[in-house]
Amino acid sequence: MIISLLVAYSKNRVIGNKGKIPWNLPSERNRFKQICQGKNIIMGRKSFEEIGHALPYCTIVILSKTLNTCPQGCLLAKTPEEALSLCKNPQNEESEILVAGGSEIYQMFLPLTKKIYATLIDEEFEGDRFFPPLDENWEIIFEEEKAENNINFQYLTFVRKSKNYSGENQV
Repeated sequence: MIISLLVAYSKNRVIGNKGKIPWNLPSERNRFKQICQGKNIIMGRKSFEEIGHALPYCTIVILSKTLNTCPQGCLLAKTPEEALSLCKNPQNEESEILVAGGSEIYQMFLPLTKKIYATLIDEEFEGDRFFPPLDENWEIIFEEEKAENNINFQYLTFVRKSKNYSGENQV
């Protein structure tokens, strides 16, 4: 399986503020839907609460130590290993699993990640949740400039360039 991150963050790495995304970009939400179509998505409880419900175009696995019941239409995992196990597709070893936040979940899965679909917002926002910095082992393979609601942003796709990345995903 291939683990990819899906994230939108500002110039100062903000991804959220008080449980909310601090910008309104409908085209970014459409990109989220397009990338997630038919895939398994791992996200933390707080990120799921921002969405508030299951999505008909993907399967959401909520990674939470505190939730005891699973929202209808989703799956619940207590550990990263359990989340990956719920996402595993025995018919397709190369299936892509997306990780869609929040900051602790990104930090947890970043060492296992091969690709990052990012939206970089060209502004600074006040926030309390941040995307971790990327090291030199990442290269941009796709870049597209956009503007909406008086906000400039870029769609970026990063891939891990490290020769020592084995592709093995172990938590």
